[in-house]
Amino acid sequence: MNSTDPAGRGVSISAVFMLDISAYTGPLLAGWVEAGNHIGAIVVPGFRRRPTGFSIGNFRRRLKRKLLLRRYLGNAGVKLIEFGRPYDWGELDRQLSEITADVLICYAFPALIPQDLLGRFPKGGLNLHPALLPNYRGPHPLHRLAVDGLHAVHGGVTLHKMSAGFDEGDVLGQVPFSEADWVSRQSLVDGAATAMRMLVSEAAPAYCKGALSGVPQPAGDFVWARLEPAHLMISQAMSIEHVARLWHVLGLLPGIYLTVAGRKVRLALQIRRLGPPTGEAPVKRWGTVEFDLADGRVLHLTYSRLLKRLLKVRSMFVPAPVKETRPAMRLFGKMESKSGQR
Repeated sequence: MNSTDPAGRGVSISAVFMLDISAYTGPLLAGWVEAGNHIGAIVVPGFRRRPTGFSIGNFRRRLKRKLLLRRYLGNAGVKLIEFGRPYDWGELDRQLSEITADVLICYAFPALIPQDLLGRFPKGGLNLHPALLPNYRGPHPLHRLAVDGLHAVHGGVTLHKMSAGFDEGDVLGQVPFSEADWVSRQSLVDGAATAMRMLVSEAAPAYCKGALSGVPQPAGDFVWARLEPAHLMISQAMSIEHVARLWHVLGLLPGIYLTVAGRKVRLALQIRRLGPPTGEAPVKRWGTVEFDLADGRVLHLTYSRLLKRLLKVRSMFVPAPVKETRPAMRLFGKMESKSGQR
């Protein structure tokens, strides 16, 4: 398990990661390795469709994962274990039996991981949750934060111990989002990736080395972050800024919708603000929809597969925003050092 890092960075910790490989998770994997630690394996979600023969779609998804791994980890060989429904935890346990690791680190896995599996790791399991716990536990925290308009209050990433309940374990560290992290989908991805990288490269190793113990989450009645169909609907009582934020967070998936002449129309990004509210009904024409909001009348594109593809191509050429300052990170349960200092 723990070993001396030849680069002279102290104790090297080995982890198994349980997550999909994406723009969110690539930086945290790189941060873990750059901090002098080791990746024993990465458990990635299995594909929803399991064809009996060759599948172009699945081949493309596997290739994308490999390219992302190479982008963030270089030529380091990392074992990938595909694990999908129906979950066979015994089989996963057998595959992990060949791997020696100190801790399991998880992000956005949709099922509760059994305590028996967590017990395989001396330091148990840690989870990254994209909200400031104990607020917004549940499967859709980013979506609900945007819907509820509480993104500036409870938006951020929490690293916590995994327990027998969803998102209920002791909190080790948190990185709040800034208002700037919510101005576009790309800025939100970059903000979340930066926060997760900081927590994985600093807070997680501190916990594994005994320098961080965490604190229990307070008891109380907190919002359970589950997205319902009603949360996807736009109303005239919303502000232009709020609808723009909903598009950044929900627009590509699962989408935001407006009722026009009794039918649901899926919205894309805003083209421009037309002026003050007119009191007129929404109007849909030529791939656009015009409608009133609380503080103005706006013109939006309507969503289509072609637009989705164009947005993906466009995102490839948009430079990542440069963060001028390092986000603040809060650590909980710091242990006293030998010198008596915290």
